[in-house]
Amino acid sequence: MSMYSSNGRYSSKKPEERNQPQRSRQNSRNPQPEERVRREYPNYEAQRPYAQPQPDRRRTPPKKKRKKSFGIVYALLIVVLILSSLMLLYTLRRVAVIRQETKAMENRSEQVHAIEQQHPEQAGRQEKPVVPAAQSAEELPSVYSNFIAYREPGDLEYMLPQYTQLYAENNDMFGWLKIDDTRIDYPVMYSPEDPEKYLHSDFSGRTAFSGTPFLDGACSFDSDQLLIYAHNMKNGTMFHDLYKYENQEFWEAHPVIYFDTLYEQYRFEVMAVLYDKVYYKTDDCFKFYQFTDAADQTDYENAVAYYKSHALYDTGVTAQYGDQLLALVTCAYQTDDGRFVVIARKVND
Repeated sequence: MSMYSSNGRYSSKKPEERNQPQRSRQNSRNPQPEERVRREYPNYEAQRPYAQPQPDRRRTPPKKKRKKSFGIVYALLIVVLILSSLMLLYTLRRVAVIRQETKAMENRSEQVHAIEQQHPEQAGRQEKPVVPAAQSAEELPSVYSNFIAYREPGDLEYMLPQYTQLYAENNDMFGWLKIDDTRIDYPVMYSPEDPEKYLHSDFSGRTAFSGTPFLDGACSFDSDQLLIYAHNMKNGTMFHDLYKYENQEFWEAHPVIYFDTLYEQYRFEVMAVLYDKVYYKTDDCFKFYQFTDAADQTDYENAVAYYKSHALYDTGVTAQYGDQLLALVTCAYQTDDGRFVVIARKVND
């Protein structure tokens, strides 16, 4: 039989292979490994132990891996449960402590007002002794000096009776603050050696979430502006109710703030209600929290003008050089380090 193909070329194929379909040159010269094995070993498929179709291992992981995954998930759930329980216990404890603090403060308030009702003739303003014009400051009666230096009360006889017991409990007490139809009815503390002592301390000096209203350490009883700070508590205590002055109608119904020292009772008339903030030290601007004593009349008038220009509404009240100002300050969230401030002017009877 001819060894030439139909086109006349020499062919190395055996006669029985010549009529078979021709494979591509590349596949015939370089068969795939699987095909080569099948060609050399005809019974290859039957001999393979894993010739049967296998399940998709990617979708159905082995049981050992599945158990391991479930174990990790369970562990994470247990950790989350423990942390949630701890947070819940902490929150419940904090709520209980704040309630105790609030109750203790309310009890002191009731105690003060009960004494006021028992001694109506003594609970009001105490008259200062008449000072003869011929006497010098060194010759003044010691009782008169007590009214000048409130931080040195001396004889309790001239202290307002409703505050004598509280002052005996804690000598850091400076006075009492009250606003009608609010929960603001608290003692005001003063510790110039540790100005923020009562930021997180109760009246007795124990650690407290709500703290106690306190006077700025840079102030004194005769400062041009008294700065009193307190927290804005979510449960409505401390200075939370100060926000009622956002509403002009509330101011119209409650234009007066009552602030007593240990010896005298005073009334302050609300002059301005505003939002402000704590500025950087490098900021060149008026900072209300640094204004305690005016350098001169111009400095005082600039402060009053600032308050009036930033007020939420016009009260029609202003202050003259020499009038003492009262600033009630609490946290606000209109900006970073925001503050809500109520400025009042002492009413000189």
